[in-house]
Parts: sequence; C-alpha cells; structure tokens
Amino acid sequence: MQIITIGNLKGGTGKSTFAVNLAVAAEGRGVRTVIIDLDPQQSAGKWADQREAPHPAVLSAQASRLQPVLREAERLGAALVVMDTAAHEQGILTPAIDASDVVLIPCRPSGMELQHVLETAQIVAERRKPVAVILNAVPARAHELDEASALIARLKVPLAPLFLSELRSYARAVTASQGVTEYEPHGKAAQEINAVLDWLAEHTKIRVSKKDGKADRQKSEHPVKRVA
Repeated sequence: MQIITIGNLKGGTGKSTFAVNLAVAAEGRGVRTVIIDLDPQQSAGKWADQREAPHPAVLSAQASRLQPVLREAERLGAALVVMDTAAHEQGILTPAIDASDVVLIPCRPSGMELQHVLETAQIVAERRKPVAVILNAVPARAHELDEASALIARLKVPLAPLFLSELRSYARAVTASQGVTEYEPHGKAAQEINAVLDWLAEHTKIRVSKKDGKADRQKSEHPVKRVA
C-alpha cells in the first residue's frame, strides 16, 4: 500500500481538489484508492457525501489516530492512500508525513504562495521523505511558470516536471462531486491529472492500468526527490 500526502502549511493551495482528483484518476485506472481526510474542514469528506460512486472511499481521521485509520484503509483493500492535510496545522501535517511514502506540495505560482513552500519542505526533509512541489492553477502566461520554477530552484526544493493549469474544470468537477476524469474525461484537466499519475507510477510502487486496461507495474531506479 503506497501512501501519498498532499500537504502545504499555506492555505488555499488546492490540496483537497488535487487529492480527490488524483484519487479518482487512480481508481479509474485500476488502483483501489482510499482518501484519508485529516483536515478539520473535511472538504474531501463532504465531497464524498454527495457522490453516488462508492470509490474512492473517504475516511475522516484525526492525526492522533492515523495508524488505526491506515489499517482500515488496508482492510478495504487500498493499494493507494491519498492523505489530505490541513493548512496552518503542523501537528496534522507531521504525522501524515511520517506515515507517507511520498509527499507532494501543491503551490500556486505566486510569490506570496511560494514563500511558504520552504517551511513545508523543511519538515519533509527532516524526515527524509521523497518530496516534490507541484505547481497548481498555473495561468497560460508562460513567464509566471518560468518565474515560479526559478524561485523553487533557488530554494533547492525538488519540482515536479509537470503542472496543473488554471482550468475551471477542476472546480466544476468538485462541485459536481466528481473528479475531472469523470466530469470531462477527454479534457485538458483529465490529461494533466493522468500525467501526474503516470509520473508517480514511474517513481513509486503504484500499479496503474494502461489505456487498454491491462495492468502495468511500473518501476524506477530514481525516487521522486531526484526528479527535476
């Protein structure tokens, strides 16, 4: 069972939206996935309450009781756990990082947002966990992407080699209690989320299905933290 934490101590970075979209995409490609919602606001849990589809399951949890909830996810047959964490709550983020195989830090490409990346990345580094920043809500203007990438490079924090665009489909899908791969399966947002999933599969033990539906176990010699 692979565990991915979506974390950033800065609020408003799109953690919950990213978490549910990644989980739905994984389910759609044959990976039994469970979301663990550690955020007191319970955004992922409320999203799940409105869904008709039973998967991905969402388990609400407190950081102090994370291990029993992880055992429940394993009992449910999860091959992948996606943990959605809270802003401004290191006491929630730290146990999630400790339990994780990989930590992804979503961040919007603005100076104010990027200043908070280092704080989160340092917590991850202290625990020697693979980590990468993934730029989120990136506008079409190329210079903003270039500037954000350059700043993250100066911070010496690993940056994922792909990003999520500023697309209305992400918000619309969540409002409809879906993921973008369900809401608009052939759209750009779905392509982006699937690309993230493919990248994770290359650097973790996640098993995803190809487009023809055949299982494809992907391996890599390099951990996420070495991806530039």
